[in-house]
Amino acid sequence: MRFHRFYFTEKVGNKTDLTIESAELANQINRVFRLKKGDGVIVFDGSGNDYECKIVDFNQESVMLKVGEGNPSRYIPARKVCLYQAIIKKDKFEWIVEKATELGVTDIIPVLAERSEKKSLNKERLQKIAIEASEQSGRGDVPVVHEISSPKLTVEIISDFIGEKIALHLEGLSLEVARVTFTHKAQPLAIFIGPEGGWSPTEIDMFHTLKVPIYSLGKQILRSETAAVVALAKMM
Repeated sequence: MRFHRFYFTEKVGNKTDLTIESAELANQINRVFRLKKGDGVIVFDGSGNDYECKIVDFNQESVMLKVGEGNPSRYIPARKVCLYQAIIKKDKFEWIVEKATELGVTDIIPVLAERSEKKSLNKERLQKIAIEASEQSGRGDVPVVHEISSPKLTVEIISDFIGEKIALHLEGLSLEVARVTFTHKAQPLAIFIGPEGGWSPTEIDMFHTLKVPIYSLGKQILRSETAAVVALAKMM
């Protein structure tokens, strides 16, 4: 039987009883999933373990659980991978967050590119989407969705990341080369993906100046959200 999984922000550790103060979770258990007292659920706290729990009681504001055995989660990313994603339309960016979470990205950094038409995002909603994607995919942690890094993509943003870096652009070398070249899997990896219309000439010059390799996903022109998922799937 497959139990529903729920993320808990506090460490479960050696606790035997757990009360989750969440009207939203209480509503999910009661009205959405139709669970009742005595039913089992899985709780994870980002530490890499899933804890089998039983519902002891719940009301409109909270859920009381009896904590059972802890087991390693199905999946924990082995490498720190940061997605620097140029801001695009709200629904498409949300889709990227969901899929990037499923693929194992550890950090999602929205970037305001020169060609970004949209200028803002709802960080709290994006983080919630990341949590839900982790719950559903069996992932044992939750990626961090960061604030928009600055008014625009800058040399400082690119330089501040310590680790390997690649940028995606139509005119770059094949990403298949990157898969062979980037073999230092212990090092963090940053992937920079542009908006609709791609990176501007100024931004491309920044990548060149900072010696960030530029790769393409082929001759076809992909939407930004498609490029993000294809690149992550190939690199991870």
